[in-house]
Amino acid sequence: MDSSGGKKEVSMDGADRVKPVESYPMKGGDEQTSYSHNSQYQGEGVNASKVLISDAIENSISLKEFSTISTFRVADLGCSVGPNTFSVVQNIVGAVERKLLLLLPDEGVVLLLDFEVFFNDHYSNDFNTLFSSLASKAGRRRYFAAGVPGSFHGRLFPKASLHFVHSSYAVQWLSRVPDEVKDETSPAWNKGKILSVEAKQEVQEAYSARFAQDMEAFLQARADELVGGGLMVLIFPYTKSPVYVEKALFYRLWRILELALNDMADKGRLDEAKVNSFNIPIHIPYAHEIQKLVEENGSFTIVKMQPLTSPAMGSISSRSPLDARK
Repeated sequence: MDSSGGKKEVSMDGADRVKPVESYPMKGGDEQTSYSHNSQYQGEGVNASKVLISDAIENSISLKEFSTISTFRVADLGCSVGPNTFSVVQNIVGAVERKLLLLLPDEGVVLLLDFEVFFNDHYSNDFNTLFSSLASKAGRRRYFAAGVPGSFHGRLFPKASLHFVHSSYAVQWLSRVPDEVKDETSPAWNKGKILSVEAKQEVQEAYSARFAQDMEAFLQARADELVGGGLMVLIFPYTKSPVYVEKALFYRLWRILELALNDMADKGRLDEAKVNSFNIPIHIPYAHEIQKLVEENGSFTIVKMQPLTSPAMGSISSRSPLDARK
């Protein structure tokens, strides 16, 4: 993945704002090297968050406000391919149905409510494999499904059209690698490294600034798309200090790749310039960064920000399900 040569797509944030977004989707298909067969780590987070998502729906969303609707609309942003996205969606639909049964014991009311689920990812995502997998669930799923290609750093849906938004392991991906880290004349040039972790301060600041811009665009788009009283649950890695990230398994894996690339360049097997241009567009934010960005946006209230510990993240690292209510 050369940061200067990725696929580009257009993100539309209102009629007057059009911007290019780098697109690096997960590997499609159903072979052994595909994301479908190599997303167990993300699956751990999905399983760990099921109870928390159910609790969020039970305690933080008022279905009475939606008592007149005939369709409850859910969006899974950054869905990729594979079983994780279907597991999440089924959990959301089931939690809403259970809450409806508690509020309105007449089961017929639940049966009258339709669910529409939008699966979103970049245009170059393998939607063919995604919906081929969905076809096998046709007899069991209790929702209508649609694909919505495009970057979630801009508007994807009509105003006030969604009731629940979910995103898992996606918002930490940036819309693009910061320009400064690719510029040899910049103090933020990230020579010999592929992430901002353990990089010099200027690199970390460039990644943080890019994340702040992306997150503001994300929050503003969702503020437009969610109905009043709607709920958003985001699961993403965050940190309390750089030490947490440096000891996390996912970073150690990236670090091995970084060392291997530099070793190959030292031995003349790779062009050093190509190694220096290779940057992963991921930012692991601090918890206070997220809180500040949500507060500055002003459209959401953080209901809960709770860590999920996992062996894959390391015993001192965590992932956060952020429940935000509009």
